[in-house]
Amino acid sequence: MADATARERDWIVAIPEFGSLGKAWLGLLALLILAGAAAWAYQLTAGLAATGMRNVFTWGLYIMMFVLFVGLSAGGMIVSSAPKFFHSDRYENLSRLGVLLSLACIVVAGLLIVPDIGRPERLYQFVTSPNLRSPMVWDFGIIVLYGLFNVWYLWLLTRRDLAAAGSRLALGVEDTREGRERDRRLAFWSAAVALPAAVMLHSVTGWIFATQVGRGDWFSPLVAPVFIAKALVSGLGLLLVTAVLADRFTGFELDESLVPGLGKLLGVFLAFHVVYLLGAERLPHAWAEHFGFWAITSGFLLGDTVFFWIWTVVGGLVPLALLVTPSLRRRTRVVFAAAALAVFGVVFEGVRLIFVGYDQVNVDAPPGVSVGEPAGGLAGDIWATSGAYTPTLVEVIVTLGIVAIGALILTLGLRYLPIQSGSQLPSAGRAAPDGGTETEEGSP
Repeated sequence: MADATARERDWIVAIPEFGSLGKAWLGLLALLILAGAAAWAYQLTAGLAATGMRNVFTWGLYIMMFVLFVGLSAGGMIVSSAPKFFHSDRYENLSRLGVLLSLACIVVAGLLIVPDIGRPERLYQFVTSPNLRSPMVWDFGIIVLYGLFNVWYLWLLTRRDLAAAGSRLALGVEDTREGRERDRRLAFWSAAVALPAAVMLHSVTGWIFATQVGRGDWFSPLVAPVFIAKALVSGLGLLLVTAVLADRFTGFELDESLVPGLGKLLGVFLAFHVVYLLGAERLPHAWAEHFGFWAITSGFLLGDTVFFWIWTVVGGLVPLALLVTPSLRRRTRVVFAAAALAVFGVVFEGVRLIFVGYDQVNVDAPPGVSVGEPAGGLAGDIWATSGAYTPTLVEVIVTLGIVAIGALILTLGLRYLPIQSGSQLPSAGRAAPDGGTETEEGSP
């Protein structure tokens, strides 16, 4: 036990100091954040007319990315917490990284709501006068609580190592053997809370879509299970991609013996999501709409947009084919590529979700609904029965700025937190067994 405790004290942050490449990365993130803030300031001045959203498409890029990052956060939390709940130490070195990713993604998701609101200064009304019949109120509440839980969970997993290094982030916690044992028990109970909370987080997001009765492509009891499935795919995919990149560019060390097993698990998630749930969702719709063999078959197998094919083939079948082949699955680069393609596919599943759901206006009889902009002369038409949406440059820059905030949280977490056991913090001594301070030779 003494040796184990000593090993636990011997750890380091993944980025002991920022080199030229790290400083360039931070500079890029700062530039994106500043550009995003400037674009949002312009949007506040011009109103939502600065975006591509109108009365037909009232949800656009912000909500697409919101759904993606909620799923990434929920999936990362589920994958990181399940081993702790089942008392498995095999993926211990990835659990802290997964919780850090979950925190960064839920911050991005929460911030994406703000520019989507036309009057963000009234955001306080979610608290002061909530409409409890609105699923957005419940989603806003669970995102705030879930984000706070992420902060607590990450601090719980790292606070003893922070205390051992003399970091102020330990907040007065001391590094003792009894404290570590107590934190192990707390980590189990925290995982017991994290798993249903992550499932509920993305289920509520799915129910926001599923309860839109006027949108036939969303009105389905399978929407929430589909959201959970794609959270598992995207969450594990992002964790693998981040771990491989951190292993390449930082001091984080990925145990490559874990990669084939995680690749197999990702393949199972992909098969359940892209093959089974897709069939369970599409076949009844095709059967109800077309009582003919070929019509049913084509409606089931053939997608109606390019986004469908990007999701199912590029982001589904291709990575699945890579992961079901044992000889390929043993190669880290192949698993990395499959994981990146899986996340890429989930992105376009979200694009398809919005585009298909909003393509037709609820009021399909002429003249339809107002598009929300002036006629623009005699040739103009302010009415529409179907819609089209293209994100504007303002939306893209604002979104990139918010995503950069999440990347900054991840980068600073790798720099200042003990994300991996196995070495020690820079610029601080670590607690010796007798309660003194032990300075590491060669520490920056």
